[in-house]
Amino acid sequence: MTRLPTRRRRALRRILRALVLVLLCNYVFGIGLLLPRQAVWQQEQRQGVSGTRVAARMWHPAVYATHLFYLTENEEITLLADTHWTLFGWESGFGWALDCTTGAPFYAGERSLSRQGRDETLWCYYGRVDAPEIAEIAVSIQAEDYVDGRPVRREVAHLSAPEGAWYEKDGRRYFLLYMTAEAWDYKDSFRRAAVIALDGEGRELSRFDINDGNYSSYG
Repeated sequence: MTRLPTRRRRALRRILRALVLVLLCNYVFGIGLLLPRQAVWQQEQRQGVSGTRVAARMWHPAVYATHLFYLTENEEITLLADTHWTLFGWESGFGWALDCTTGAPFYAGERSLSRQGRDETLWCYYGRVDAPEIAEIAVSIQAEDYVDGRPVRREVAHLSAPEGAWYEKDGRRYFLLYMTAEAWDYKDSFRRAAVIALDGEGRELSRFDINDGNYSSYG
């Protein structure tokens, strides 16, 4: 006499099949991600990064209503990655890892994100501060023109973050600044971004142009 499976057995088999399907989609096909952190891990793998921890997380709907940004870190890199929710789960966006191994007093990168059909662009500036004397980070957005063959800049926007607005993870300090802007109004000018480190008295310690970054457009 054949023993018919009980309802509990059938239910367990269905659950196991569903779990196997989810694992195949997540780890073999890279779709159907249940957690946003899984999408960030995908971006880290694409850049050869591992062993990171989350220093900060930010929600910003400039591109998609569910857009999340993760600032992750380890001893060697600082990465800003993004993800958003779709009908197929969390989708991996783009990320950019800063190399923080050169012994510099601070590091900074830039990411811009836009969506086709929209004029608004989200600009993110992020990085790590190692020098203890630095108490504030500022970013100067500048328009650069050439006058008599020489570059001339003028500041068109300014962002700043005092130490109290930074993030700390594993004894290291991180910053994340952002702004949204319409299409670049200075069409005949180059867009530049300079990052500035200041001490507790507001004195400038160092500055450099941000040339490390990623520029993404979503469909």
